[in-house]
Amino acid sequence: MKEDDIKEQIDQSQSGAPAGGRAVRDIFSTDEIFHRIVATADEDFSRSARLLFLSGIAAGLSIGLTFVARSAMTSAVGPESSLFLGNMLYPLGFILIVAGKYQLFTENTLTPVTHVLTRIASIPALLRVWGIVLFANVVGAGALAYVLANTGIFAPETAEVARGFGEHALSVSWNDLFWKGVLAGWIVASMVWLTHAVRDAMARIAIVFILMYLIPIADLFHCIIGACEVLYLIFQGLAGWSHFGYFFSAVTLGNTVGGVILVAMLNYSQTRQSRFPDRDCGQLELTWKEWLFGRNTTLPDFIRRPHSNENQEEETDDTLQPPVIDEDHRRGNGDAEITLLQYGDYECVTSRRIYKMVDEIMQEDKHIRYVYRHLPLSRRHPHAENAGMAAEAAANQGKFWEMHDELFDHQNHLEDENLIKCARHVNLDTDRFEKEMFAEENRERVLEDRRSGVRSGVSDTNNLFINGQRFDKAMEKDNIRREIERIKMTLTSEV
Repeated sequence: MKEDDIKEQIDQSQSGAPAGGRAVRDIFSTDEIFHRIVATADEDFSRSARLLFLSGIAAGLSIGLTFVARSAMTSAVGPESSLFLGNMLYPLGFILIVAGKYQLFTENTLTPVTHVLTRIASIPALLRVWGIVLFANVVGAGALAYVLANTGIFAPETAEVARGFGEHALSVSWNDLFWKGVLAGWIVASMVWLTHAVRDAMARIAIVFILMYLIPIADLFHCIIGACEVLYLIFQGLAGWSHFGYFFSAVTLGNTVGGVILVAMLNYSQTRQSRFPDRDCGQLELTWKEWLFGRNTTLPDFIRRPHSNENQEEETDDTLQPPVIDEDHRRGNGDAEITLLQYGDYECVTSRRIYKMVDEIMQEDKHIRYVYRHLPLSRRHPHAENAGMAAEAAANQGKFWEMHDELFDHQNHLEDENLIKCARHVNLDTDRFEKEMFAEENRERVLEDRRSGVRSGVSDTNNLFINGQRFDKAMEKDNIRREIERIKMTLTSEV
């Protein structure tokens, strides 16, 4: 393998996010940091509820160690050195979480939000992730607090210090708790952003330590650590559940505002329009209705990442819905036993690559039928929907496939005036074409294809269905050909 090929593999991660800076290998641009965070968000959204919950409990327990370490250190160094030395171990729980890749709520004010801001995930999906993780964090932290409050783990002097942390938290006004929470949320989300900006593990630990050390020094509050401190008081009978609600509501709201507004939205606004790696296949953007209210309730709320190695509990239905119908655009042998169907975007490189592979296979095997349905990624590809309508207008003159090929061949030049040029190239009646291209029935046909893709579990343009079932292997020509041969053998054995 050549040296350049080795470097290319090193600089590419499986998700498509950059593993090295484009301009300077060890320095990432704002867009490259964002790409890395998006890849992390993909992982967050693809986890099942059970895995999120278990990871959240692990994070709650880990962050509770901050309470343990801080109490022990403060007790050991004495009150005169407690501010600086006593808080030295405050970052411990965060280091464990970052190193262990556990799910902590305040970190989730940045990573999953990137998908919502880009309309790849819906607000209900985000709230589901937040709800599961936040509840699990509190359960984990609460379990540790219960054990500490009802056993002799803490020495008497350490227990006294631990009670002092909770009492201090409850002595602060709700308004001050909120604003202290905003600053803490800003710091935690900034820490997440910066840990995606470095390649070295030790650099990540240094970032976590410095920023998290600032929280207790500045007398700020983190909702899960604070929850552990207040729950410790409750389990010792020194506070009530109303006190927990008072503290937790203010700090959680503040942490969320600080993370979402001051980091996620502000940093997102600095990125350019191309917010995904060039090598990444197009993700399906949600409509505004889907973004606000979620997709059809029969579909999963989480983003599905095809070919993921993770064993997901919650899978989408990979069956084509609806199956091939008379109104579909079909090419090839009408009596073929093998039907390949693609949901594509004329402006998407991935769609063009898949179509070209299928076309080559059809040249070799005349017993295959190909069907195309539209999946315009309108936000990333602003000309895709109009290109789809242009293909439908060409279909009205019996030249869908001629226009289909022309659009893919000129996918970098699909502005409206170029669509008319494409119509001329395939000898359409351009006057009729211009009148019909933006007709409502053509737009509805394109959008109905998109809706059928959503119902079929399609979330990006890297897709192909063979005889109504989603092709789930790597999208390579040899893999597709082998799957076709396997299906043929199965059909033959059933005869």
